[in-house]
Amino acid sequence: MTSTRSEKERPEDPASAAAVWFARLQGGDVSLQERRDFQRWLGADARHAEAWASVGATWHGLSSVEDDPAFTALRADALSVDASRARRFNRRDLGLAAAGLVAVAGAAALGWRRLAGRDEAPAVVDEPVFTTAVGERSTFRLADNSVVTLSTDSAVRVNHWDRERRLTLLKGQAYFQVAKDKTRPFIVTAGDKSVTAVGTAFDVRLEPGKLSVTLVEGRVRIAGASPNGPRRVEMSAGSRLVADDRADWTIATVDTAKAAAWLQGRLVFDGEPLSAVVAEMNRFSDRKLDIADPALAATSVSGVFKTGQVDAFVAALRSYGLVEVGHSDERHIELVRPARGA
Repeated sequence: MTSTRSEKERPEDPASAAAVWFARLQGGDVSLQERRDFQRWLGADARHAEAWASVGATWHGLSSVEDDPAFTALRADALSVDASRARRFNRRDLGLAAAGLVAVAGAAALGWRRLAGRDEAPAVVDEPVFTTAVGERSTFRLADNSVVTLSTDSAVRVNHWDRERRLTLLKGQAYFQVAKDKTRPFIVTAGDKSVTAVGTAFDVRLEPGKLSVTLVEGRVRIAGASPNGPRRVEMSAGSRLVADDRADWTIATVDTAKAAAWLQGRLVFDGEPLSAVVAEMNRFSDRKLDIADPALAATSVSGVFKTGQVDAFVAALRSYGLVEVGHSDERHIELVRPARGA
């Protein structure tokens, strides 16, 4: 027997749903769960991504009407819908408000172009920030179909977009897969440095006093301050730049598959000192590993380990006779050298 779905159960029109999500994500009280729900919706159907890109382009005219009473009322209606109803994309409550929001923004963009006498639209006023908690990895798609994947304990802000596509890595690490658009460079700012690309894939990691950029494909340009003054370099695929505040910039060839393994929840080590391996594992876990013995910290380690699984990591080291566990509690695991003859 063939069954039909009721009108209430049918999926909402992607354009209306995208407009509702756009409005909701501008609110200052957006929860991490709501962002996850949005990312699941975005990746569930190619039509969702297309609708999201279309809404993003329309809303480039938003800054000229942010004080308009009609816009204020419509935006308030959209943002007042509670999260559980928003996730169901109810037509009556959400579709009309979303359509009104898009209509106001579209009319504003047209009016702005006419007044300015040119085709460029003003940048979006609100600057959404995407974040991850310790041990979390999250992916989201931008309005131009570029894709950003955040690593553990990271944050990226989407800045104003106009003739350039600008983002800021506030902390942590992110992988950028840039949609090609030769007319609008894609620029990631991290600290006092910037990474500029057109269509490419690269990883940016921001640490205290140090920036690392790993280029997987394409070319990028890095600009910023160095101990020897302003620097500007171009990178080719398969290389990594390390910009340390205390030393001159260095560029070296790297294994990009190994460098990007964290995208699949893995960390790959090949002869690194245990201290460096532990520091990397600790980034992905609230339960931290400690090493007090300098000789143990210098021990060479090779292997592939899953992010966030410190117990499995310690078990592997013990199985090879490299370490033993000293003190252990809910927050820390102390690693010590095995007793002689063990």
